[in-house]
Amino acid sequence: MKRTFAIVVMALVLAAVAGCGEKKADEKATGQKVQLEFFIMAKCPFGVKVMQAITPVLEKMGSNVDFKVDYIGREKDGELTSMHGDPEVKGDIIQLCARDVGSFEAWLAFVKCQNEDWRKIPEGWEKCAQTAKLDTAKVKSCSEGDKGKELLRASFKRAEEKKATGSPTIFLGGEPYKGGRSESSFGRSLCAKFTENKPKYCADIPAPVKVPVTVVGDKRCTSRSCDTKRFLAFITNTFEGAEVKELDYADAEGKALFQKAGEKFLPVAIFGADVEKEESGYNRLKRRLKKIEGSDEYIYPLGRDWDPAAEICDDGADNTGDGKIDCDDDTCKGKKVCREEVKNKVAVFVMSNCPYGVRTVDAMDEVVKNFGKDRKKMDFSIEFIGREADGKLNSMHGQGEVDEDLRQVCAQKYYAKDYKFMEYVLCRNKAYQETRGKEPTGTEWTACAKNGVKADVIKKCAEGDEGKQLLSASFKLAEDLGITGSPGWLLNNKFDMRGRTPEAIKTEFCTKNEGLAECANKLSAGEGEAPVPSGSCGGGGGPGPIDIKRVPPPAGGLPMGPGPGGPVPPGPPPPVKAQ
Repeated sequence: MKRTFAIVVMALVLAAVAGCGEKKADEKATGQKVQLEFFIMAKCPFGVKVMQAITPVLEKMGSNVDFKVDYIGREKDGELTSMHGDPEVKGDIIQLCARDVGSFEAWLAFVKCQNEDWRKIPEGWEKCAQTAKLDTAKVKSCSEGDKGKELLRASFKRAEEKKATGSPTIFLGGEPYKGGRSESSFGRSLCAKFTENKPKYCADIPAPVKVPVTVVGDKRCTSRSCDTKRFLAFITNTFEGAEVKELDYADAEGKALFQKAGEKFLPVAIFGADVEKEESGYNRLKRRLKKIEGSDEYIYPLGRDWDPAAEICDDGADNTGDGKIDCDDDTCKGKKVCREEVKNKVAVFVMSNCPYGVRTVDAMDEVVKNFGKDRKKMDFSIEFIGREADGKLNSMHGQGEVDEDLRQVCAQKYYAKDYKFMEYVLCRNKAYQETRGKEPTGTEWTACAKNGVKADVIKKCAEGDEGKQLLSASFKLAEDLGITGSPGWLLNNKFDMRGRTPEAIKTEFCTKNEGLAECANKLSAGEGEAPVPSGSCGGGGGPGPIDIKRVPPPAGGLPMGPGPGGPVPPGPPPPVKAQ
């Protein structure tokens, strides 16, 4: 009897083991692997979000997906750096080491655990390693030794080879990924790549929600602010079921819809009520979505300065019927197209705590030196982006940014000769990049007031009326010019610029200022680049500078910055990527 019972128990155990094995093979092994590559930054919220979305898919599809993660950063003067500072570099290294010493499943569990409280990365990684059943001692040895640095250096190189600069940048089957970023979106996109024997998980993924979207633009507007291509790309990437319709203001239907929306500026997007059903996409837009009165539709404002009923300042017509054409119309005064050209003059408009602006100003150091710091050859200045309301100066990243703007605008006034002020600004930029704007208590800006730049001079100006007047004037100039994105440019007092690297900036400057011998010099095209294009938080298909009107402080909704395979930044929603 005992022998019979033992045999039955053994048979049940064997059957259970065999059953588990069969289930795993049946649900996961199809004989085909689909390649999926993520390029991220460990502390980028957008990178974290896609990792959180893909994790359950990988847990269900397992060995059918050849999933690889690499990290975005750069090496400068032998030092590994990343957009979110040294903690991110350490976080990248620890995650790479976890993958190096453990199984894929253990690594995935480790990253999943870390991402539950990603702002603290790399703190507390040991607990996540234990949860994932990783050998903590091996991870520690790797991350604190040369091996970890070698792994990250190689990972940065792979990201560079893929031209991955925005976190996240995604490739599916070797091609830039253009799908949504929810669990079901990733699942559907992966399942579509299987030619046969799709994993059972594929049959359980719900169909995408149909979302009607109508975009009204104005073909008379040729500025970047009216270009809806990026927004439409974002919509089709975010809402797989998007049903897009485009209208022009010149069309009766387009004009009527714009008037119904009650907005002043074009373009605008109108979403059907079903946008609420697509939770992932809706959550990314809801801060700026407004219900249209008397309708279940939503309006999403995209335009920030194009009033279709106003005078167009360069079309040779009297658009308002007041008898004044183009620049003769009072409303065109101060517009770039109507400004007098001033040769050899260039201004960059930034926010002092904006990573995009910081890197661009850093790039300008090489450009200014190329022209011998001679203002007759290049007259360069830094202007600032912000708002003044009820006599109070405000900036996107809070009071700390306003305070630093004040110090920099004062340094620029009192130490303009030979661009001495740049020494202070570059020193402060370095401190910002090392701490991501979160300098330890007791760390003083005065450490950057040196070599003839006096802290008491800057302090008196910055904390008095003089500094406030200087910054207020700078904010107003940016507002009058319609410059809301950091960085922005004013070339020769009249033209736009888009350069981010020393070489690109020099080239654009020289295009409008010919005859300077220094224009023949070759400057850096990689090192010293700003996050647009050399690194940003938030993927996309083109430059995506932080925009004070598009992105309210401090940590918002929509990704920004370049990167193949990422959603393209829309028009003017909530903020950053980023970063």
